[in-house]
Amino acid sequence: MKKVFVIIGASYGDEGKGLATDYLASQAAGDKMVTVLTNGGPQRGHTVELPDGRRHVFKHFGAATLRGAESYFGPMYMVNPMQFAREYAELTGLDRAPAAYMHPQCRFTTPYDVLVNQMQQEKRGSHNSCGYGIWETVLRYRRGEGMAFSAFLAMDREGRAGYLRRLRDGYFRKRCRECGIGPGEVWEVFHEEGLLQHYLDDCEMMRLVCPVLAEEELGRWDRVLFENAQGLLLDGNREGEEDFTTPSTTGMGRVLPMIERSFKGAEVEVCYVTRSYLTRHGDGPMEDEIGPGAEQAPAGLGRDLTNPTNRFQGALRYGMIKDIGKLADRIGKDFGICAGSRNNDYRPAVMVTHLNEYAGIDTEGLRDLYGRVYLSDGRTNRDVERL
Repeated sequence: MKKVFVIIGASYGDEGKGLATDYLASQAAGDKMVTVLTNGGPQRGHTVELPDGRRHVFKHFGAATLRGAESYFGPMYMVNPMQFAREYAELTGLDRAPAAYMHPQCRFTTPYDVLVNQMQQEKRGSHNSCGYGIWETVLRYRRGEGMAFSAFLAMDREGRAGYLRRLRDGYFRKRCRECGIGPGEVWEVFHEEGLLQHYLDDCEMMRLVCPVLAEEELGRWDRVLFENAQGLLLDGNREGEEDFTTPSTTGMGRVLPMIERSFKGAEVEVCYVTRSYLTRHGDGPMEDEIGPGAEQAPAGLGRDLTNPTNRFQGALRYGMIKDIGKLADRIGKDFGICAGSRNNDYRPAVMVTHLNEYAGIDTEGLRDLYGRVYLSDGRTNRDVERL
């Protein structure tokens, strides 16, 4: 029977989805594995630390890569050839050349999406972006200025260059005016020929090492791990918080149809990951935030190696999980959409991370609710135990 796992952040992201993916992959006992990147793009930062001290923050590859898993970029994932090439080189030096495949409908981010994103954020002085051009990519496609990456790669180099120049001098010129970015601030950088040629090199490299693969082929692997990005409280469908969320579906909404199309009779564990406390990057409302004048932050919280303060997201913010009721409500609402499945057996689970920093969360209550609970009091898969 096929083993399928879905790893979902239960709150605002930055919760340990890399650790969860690595742990679930470590239990594979020789199975052929693939990690499916389901949403967003390489703005994700899923950290894996191995017992031998090697550490990597996964962005464009699945967090089970160091366990020998291959990566698959799903239909709603936004590939970024620049980030792909960079991380491919990093992983090759760390372990081995990673294997990856892409869905025929993958969208792609251009360097101009990234530049507009970063310039706009700096102009606004806001902290609600990772600076990777994700929202700009989504907006461009919504406005009809995009194509599947597979179709783009089917062009020759001259055709790709012409397409990008037309985007740059047409759509992106208008987009800059819309954002209040003047020509003097951007056009010298935009028209740097080296930028375009470097990007075309990365696209060609990605074409050679990352073949297109139909979704139905996911059945060739024994263990399939759908690795979501961000968390349920950052879902782009949350009403009233559109300015402070991610433009993607962070829960089961897009993953469930994909599993239903690709598998029959599989055991599917949906693992919701949370720290023992809350964190949030960027602007926007936050549940039970610890702020000036409020109670002190949990003792033992140290410097977060993956989430340093940066100019696009600001500093990491903290909150408490005072009552697991809110957590359980959002997990229940998300997992509830699995109830109509007739193809596969879906079961929920919860993983609680960072218990070495704060152990005040009601883990016994979570076990009563979900039965299957994983607890982690460290940074490697050896620090995880299953209740």
